[in-house]
Amino acid sequence: MRSTNSFHAHHSPMGSHASFTLGMFGANGGMALEKGSPADQSIFVGYRSESGLTKLFPFYENLVNDAERFSQDDSQKEAKTVEFKEGEIQRNYQWATDQFLAPGIDFKIRTPFFPIPDPATADKAALKKASCPASFMEITIRNDSNENWEGFFAIQGSTPWTPLSSREGGLKGMITRNQMGFASDDASVSEFIDFGIEQALAGTHKTPNFLLGPIGGLSFAVPAKTEKTVRFALGYFIEGNVTFNRSTAYWYTQYFNSIESVFSYALEHYDAYADSAIQSDKELGTYNLSDDQQFLIAHATRSYYGSTEWLVENGKSLWLVNEGEYLMINTLDLTIDMAFFELNLNPWTVRNVLEHFVSHYSYEDEVFAPEDPETLHKGGVSFTHDMGVGNHFSPNQYSCYECAGIDRKCFSYMTYEELTNWILCAGLYVTHTQDTEFLNQQASLLERCFESLQNRDHPNPAQRDGLMGYDSSRTIGGGEITTYDSLDHSLGQARKNVYLGGKCWASYLALESMFKLLKNEALANSAHAAAVLCANTLENAFNESLGFIPAVLENENESAIIPAVEALIYPYKMGLKESVQVDGEFGGYISALKKHVNYILKPGVCIYADGGWKLSSSADNSWMSKICLNQFVIHEILGMNYGGEAEADSAHVEWEVNGSKDQACSDQFASGKPIGSLYYPRIVTNILWLEANSMRWAKEKEASPEQMQGVTA
Repeated sequence: MRSTNSFHAHHSPMGSHASFTLGMFGANGGMALEKGSPADQSIFVGYRSESGLTKLFPFYENLVNDAERFSQDDSQKEAKTVEFKEGEIQRNYQWATDQFLAPGIDFKIRTPFFPIPDPATADKAALKKASCPASFMEITIRNDSNENWEGFFAIQGSTPWTPLSSREGGLKGMITRNQMGFASDDASVSEFIDFGIEQALAGTHKTPNFLLGPIGGLSFAVPAKTEKTVRFALGYFIEGNVTFNRSTAYWYTQYFNSIESVFSYALEHYDAYADSAIQSDKELGTYNLSDDQQFLIAHATRSYYGSTEWLVENGKSLWLVNEGEYLMINTLDLTIDMAFFELNLNPWTVRNVLEHFVSHYSYEDEVFAPEDPETLHKGGVSFTHDMGVGNHFSPNQYSCYECAGIDRKCFSYMTYEELTNWILCAGLYVTHTQDTEFLNQQASLLERCFESLQNRDHPNPAQRDGLMGYDSSRTIGGGEITTYDSLDHSLGQARKNVYLGGKCWASYLALESMFKLLKNEALANSAHAAAVLCANTLENAFNESLGFIPAVLENENESAIIPAVEALIYPYKMGLKESVQVDGEFGGYISALKKHVNYILKPGVCIYADGGWKLSSSADNSWMSKICLNQFVIHEILGMNYGGEAEADSAHVEWEVNGSKDQACSDQFASGKPIGSLYYPRIVTNILWLEANSMRWAKEKEASPEQMQGVTA
């Protein structure tokens, strides 16, 4: 169970790349658009008594009063402001509702999410509902005292506020630059703009037209011995072109023409959106997962939607997921990990991204042996690392990230891994949707992908071992890396890497499956033979003296890595479950992986002192998304427990709520401290836990002796 309620979280509409980030006590947050970090706004939520006592949540860094810059006398010396202390605040953090309770007040933020219908087939009403760029709040004040109170919600920002009452629509609230703000359709609320929250409520400048004031808000009367609830909508709106090097607009602009229209629609349909959020909250509780597991799923889901951007280009949908703080567009090594979540909810988004890579971000290269970089051989097709950054699309066939001339370090090419990622995403998508139209359209590309994979092993078929042996000519003599770009060679180096070797094995199986669906038995057989070769190499790499498979099969590497097992997820999710069983065709490989896990999943090797998972024995760097994915593989697919599962989940929660409390959900940690990949979407790999019968710690009493042993003979 988490140790604190003080941590930031996203509260984001689907596809609007917007977030109301809030929850860390004593810190600013607030509303932001297209930003890779929390906003820098003070949020004021609370109530004030007739006698001048103001009580409020500590959702701000400092309680400042800008009036002092204009007049030394413009303050309420008799007013008294009291923050609720952390011990007074109860926080119920659920899948779609974040609730804060303190004496006399109940504050809820609802961020509903649900399947986004396929724009190619859905009707306008369903698409409008899914794309509405709004979140929902309600404040309930319970006044048990003998004096009247006034409840309030306000934001102190850096741009002027405009009162909604001055615009058409009959709403009250505040907007800035016509792009974001909050509104209520409750006629009893009053608008205010002022320098300080105490002054505004005391009436010194209680006018909604005082645009000099940085604090804009709404207040409402709560008479003595009564209770009142007020509903608000948080809204966002950007019109016109929003990207560079290509012309696109937000999908929602086809249904909404202003921020007022967003507010009107959101408030009119408030009950439906709130019910959807409540249903999601209830659903998460039905899986018998532990509190820690539920927290991590809720935290990840919120962070994913905070990074999503649903655009329209030439009348067609364009789905983007921005890479957290880095704002890189549709990073392909994130796409593969987020595919499990997206296929559960919005399968069309996976196809959309795959097709976009084909049309704009695929390329052909040559390959070379590391010992002879001057001699180039035929390579083949692959895909870029990403599509651009900060709404700037990269030129076709290039990412914003990958640079030439770098040897196995950050910013080098990920040609081989991205090739496997595209293949595996396609395999997962086809399996999940049975979309034969997509499969037939990509038939020739799949053949080229197969050829490209083999060419990157070795130009001479007789010398292939199933793994990557040759680097891309795009590195200009350098070396390729994996998605674990900031680790040492145990996971950073692509060539002869057993993590990437597993993805190659899975890619061959995916190609075999798709070739069979295309009735191409010859290619299916060839792909199967390549998978066998790859699995045999990985199985034979098990080092009996070390007790595990070394991370890189060259240069006498002796690092141990958990992600050696990661790729088992792909055939498993493609319905090829016989291939991941000990008594199946690849049983020798699976048995070797189980022995590998049994040796390394222990303190001092791949377990931190706090119980958290360390992805590599030789590098102090772990990604939460990959931990969640590998937990599923080890527990659900390999059927292994080691006795420290609940302790691990608890440690991972602490990494987020203490280590990353000011950045919402983060992915990259060193010894439990976030060092990168902040504000990140990728952790939704933990959606897999919902189907993991072996991971229901809330119901588990005690692991069986066989499970504790971990290895099946």
